[in-house]
Amino acid sequence: MLFNSFTYMFFLTVMFALYWAFPDRHRKTLLLAGSYVFYMTWKAEYGLLILALTLINFFIGRQIDKQTAVEKRKQILVLGLWFNLGCLCFFKYSNFLIDSLFQCLKLGNGVMHFAPADMSSPALNIILPLGISFFTFEFIHYIVDVYRGSKPVKSFTDFALFASFFPSQIAGPIKRFQDFMHQLEEKPVFKNELFGQGIFLIMQGFFKKVVLGDNMGIIVSQGFNHVGNLPLADAWLATAGFTFQIFFDFSGYTDIGRGSALLFGYKVPENFNLPFLAANLTDFWRRWHMSLSTWLRDYLFIPMGGSKGGAWNARRNVFLTMVLGGLWHGAAWHYVIWGAFHGSGLVISKEWQDLVSRNKTLSALRPTPLWHYSGMALTIFFLFLAGILFRANDLPQALSMTARLLGNGNAGLSGAVLESFLRSTLVLTLPAYTLFVALRSKKAAALFAGSGLTFFKDVWQNSFALRLAACASLAVIISGFAPGQLSPFIYFQF
Repeated sequence: MLFNSFTYMFFLTVMFALYWAFPDRHRKTLLLAGSYVFYMTWKAEYGLLILALTLINFFIGRQIDKQTAVEKRKQILVLGLWFNLGCLCFFKYSNFLIDSLFQCLKLGNGVMHFAPADMSSPALNIILPLGISFFTFEFIHYIVDVYRGSKPVKSFTDFALFASFFPSQIAGPIKRFQDFMHQLEEKPVFKNELFGQGIFLIMQGFFKKVVLGDNMGIIVSQGFNHVGNLPLADAWLATAGFTFQIFFDFSGYTDIGRGSALLFGYKVPENFNLPFLAANLTDFWRRWHMSLSTWLRDYLFIPMGGSKGGAWNARRNVFLTMVLGGLWHGAAWHYVIWGAFHGSGLVISKEWQDLVSRNKTLSALRPTPLWHYSGMALTIFFLFLAGILFRANDLPQALSMTARLLGNGNAGLSGAVLESFLRSTLVLTLPAYTLFVALRSKKAAALFAGSGLTFFKDVWQNSFALRLAACASLAVIISGFAPGQLSPFIYFQF
């Protein structure tokens, strides 16, 4: 079931009512059962797959902890890593590797003629289990941290709930088991504050996903589905639109997931921190998909050597980390190139920062608003270009869209995409959302501190009826501006 569906809202309501009605000792079991029901509505047999992965990783963690010899602990860890990565590669990358090999053979066949010219790719009939990438990363984090000295989870129920917790099950955020286990040890107590925060996050997530992301997706699809005759303005609008679509889509998912977790008294990591305010690419990755970027740092970049060994090694490790991060996002070459593009951008960004720190004139300009806002503009422009690689169906389509951005194609300045945007509800809702974010910023809070607006803030916090009316009104707005068709979340494919 999709987060943005009435089925999920019914499921969440029933789970919430049962959870707080059940005795304390049965609540974790209920939540675990509900998480498996949630997952198995997609494909029932993959519930057995996740259960098997959970059992094996629980056992691996216990075995690592039992060993006193470092070499033996390391052998079990390596075995666990091979097992988890092997499962991920089988389900996610088998067809990618087979098809890549087939294309190489087909290319060679054009020269050597050692096989029939009409041979077809021997692709396997493998359905990618939803959330397999996120499951795998959490399991790897668990066994690596146990190897590093963290205590393993003693209760299988607790570990299974950590792995399958439905608010973060399909597309993260990627949890750390130490934080989650600490919450499991506490007696669950219903808190009005957490309930209010949860409802607010769920409503905010629905607004982002349904009103902004899905409506933007219609316009983006119109552009990418007709790249061949796309005018200049339409090409730029479709390209820019996807960057914002994926933000509203993914951060909307995260908000709904975090809000759902709060209804049961749990907190999962925040995944976004105003990423489009980043003044450089390094800062962007500190703000975007933060649970993934910190995972890549702790379990890939640092084990490869991190920043040790000089600037060259640090740049190389950053680049390789992003290439592998791109491959994690999708089993296709344009995702690998997307990762390499970001890796190159991070290397260039770091070199530029080092150059600025050594140059007195540039260092003097760094604190100025012009420097900051120009850095924001360049970062967003870079993200637009990278988004083409992410959104395109394949590399030829990405190259074709890039050519359209440079004016190589239809000579017209605008067309159907721009017209659809101007006719859409985004013309009203995007400025409204931007104003909402601005008013919630720290600068706005400091600016209005002590003013009459604080009175309204106090009324809002102390009036349940007002908050309920606001949520009801927002639900009506979401229903009114929602597209006619339900759209899955973009990150569900990863």
